[in-house]
Amino acid sequence: MSANAFLRKLKLTTGGYTRTKFLADWRSVGAIEARKDAFKYVRKDRRPSMKSMADVEWEMSEEYMFKVRAKFRTSPDEPLQERFVNIPSDRPMTPAEVEAEVFDRWNDWEKYAGEELESANVVAGYHRIDELEPEA
Repeated sequence: MSANAFLRKLKLTTGGYTRTKFLADWRSVGAIEARKDAFKYVRKDRRPSMKSMADVEWEMSEEYMFKVRAKFRTSPDEPLQERFVNIPSDRPMTPAEVEAEVFDRWNDWEKYAGEELESANVVAGYHRIDELEPEA
């Protein structure tokens, strides 16, 4: 389905969605879907190329953000549970650096107190770009 057809259908069901905002969201979702499995193939000791990171127009505090799948236990006899955490960064990081950052910060996050982190795997990377200016 094209972006225009989807926007027309969306306007009928939800009421309103500005075209500019919709197209920005459409580009972000398209970039994420195109690169959703790219981090599986990035070596732990190598910085990911920009081709493996999705360009997004989100308002992020840093230029880069990495999505990490964290597996943890609430107590030693409990089964593993899974949660996704985001690590913002002002520079591209290797998967090993991102995973080490999660382990370093895990106990500092008070909402995760009492949870023992078992593993962390980077699953996606995002690069913030400035919103595209509309052509006059």
